[in-house]
Amino acid sequence: MLSEILGLLKERGAMSLKELALHFQTEIPAMEGMLDTLLSKGRIEKLNTKCSNCKGCIEVKPEDAAIFRTLEKTD
Repeated sequence: MLSEILGLLKERGAMSLKELALHFQTEIPAMEGMLDTLLSKGRIEKLNTKCSNCKGCIEVKPEDAAIFRTLEKTD
């Protein structure tokens, strides 16, 4: 599954934790574990999101704000 995650991120670009979990039809905690493995191996990175001060932060869930992208070059 790790190679499929990398392939999807190469194909589509940056994606949220929630988007990845939905795509692979898996629970958020399971996807977090797989992403942690890829992070520790230096295959992906977690992007820092900046707040726009829109006062909607209480509505943003952590799985929507956690954005990941591959560190591998795209073809």
